[in-house]
Amino acid sequence: MEMEIWQYFAVFVLIGFAGFIDSIAGGGGLISVPTYLALGVPTELILGTNKCVSSSGTSFAVFRYIKSGSILWKTVAYAIVAALVGSAIGASFSTYLSRSTLFTLLLFVIPILFYLQAKHMGEQRTSIEALTSQQIAFRATLAGFFIGGYDGIFGPGTGTFLLLAFILYLQMNTREASANARIVNYASNVSAFIYCSITLVKTMDFSPRLSVATHV
Repeated sequence: MEMEIWQYFAVFVLIGFAGFIDSIAGGGGLISVPTYLALGVPTELILGTNKCVSSSGTSFAVFRYIKSGSILWKTVAYAIVAALVGSAIGASFSTYLSRSTLFTLLLFVIPILFYLQAKHMGEQRTSIEALTSQQIAFRATLAGFFIGGYDGIFGPGTGTFLLLAFILYLQMNTREASANARIVNYASNVSAFIYCSITLVKTMDFSPRLSVATHV
């Protein structure tokens, strides 16, 4: 597809803003996906494009969190592995989403996120140390797999869903949850992007096309 200059400018501004929001608390997909839809990007290319851009932008935030020592590796490792698997599975179903389905999902996801944020974002839990290692492994795996699966299928709001899951079910404070949600979200983005890329390559025709000149 071809776009006009103003459309490229709109993509630069809105996707840049989405990356900024994504690096802080997640939810950048709620800006980027509607942007692609409004600009007429083909449905089958929206989710893969969004994962590519999101993975690139999130890389810097993840690096910063790792460098600052904010990642609870013994906890988040379960969620990362589960998110890689769940996102790849989810991405395999994403090709069945039509443009109308994407709009419908956005209409459901946006109010749900606002409700959950308003109700739980300010809560301060006790401490993750209050949980046993078995509870941590089980809860982190469930959160990573199911939210990662959602990210592979659709994606907008994944970071916020992970943030809330880590606060509510893994007893993290807001700062811990924000850092660890970023790296799990990054893993699910990369997994979905790789799956979409492999699928795209498989559907492309690389066979040489010979031009045959017929002389009478």
